[in-house]
Amino acid sequence: MHTSASKTKDTRSGIFNRWRLPVLGTLVTVMWLAPINQAQAAETGEQIFQSKCTACHTIGKGKLVGPDLAGVTTRREENWLSRQIKEPDRLLAENDPIALQLLQEANNVPMVPLGMSDAEVAAVIAYLKSTEQQENVDTGLPSQYMPSIFFGLLVLAGLTFAGLNLGTKKVDPR
Repeated sequence: MHTSASKTKDTRSGIFNRWRLPVLGTLVTVMWLAPINQAQAAETGEQIFQSKCTACHTIGKGKLVGPDLAGVTTRREENWLSRQIKEPDRLLAENDPIALQLLQEANNVPMVPLGMSDAEVAAVIAYLKSTEQQENVDTGLPSQYMPSIFFGLLVLAGLTFAGLNLGTKKVDPR
């Protein structure tokens, strides 16, 4: 005879079994598409960088009016970098030491606010990060593929486990 506690347990395990694969499939799909979204942000960021930033900045080709931005996302915190891109005049007004040093290095030519949205600034930062990832990969598997490989192996293990559990049905040989 089933008690209410065992009925609750059976109901919970039944729900878990029915929703386990769809949830796992959704999770894998989202994780598989995440690098694509980052690549799209970097591509958009490259277009924004080309149209708004290349008059004063380069990446790995030396200083123009503003500093060369190779490696900038490893040298600066993302929050500061975002503010510098979006509101450089405010950082100078706040006497930010890094912004003041950059102003001095640029012969007192300040960076002007470009009127970029938060999404545009984030896309430019994603592009700058993508240029650094490309430079850091010399040999071996690029780090951007590791999440896909990890989740591919996770799915393979999950499918193997599911197959082993489903394959243990009792059959009456009569």
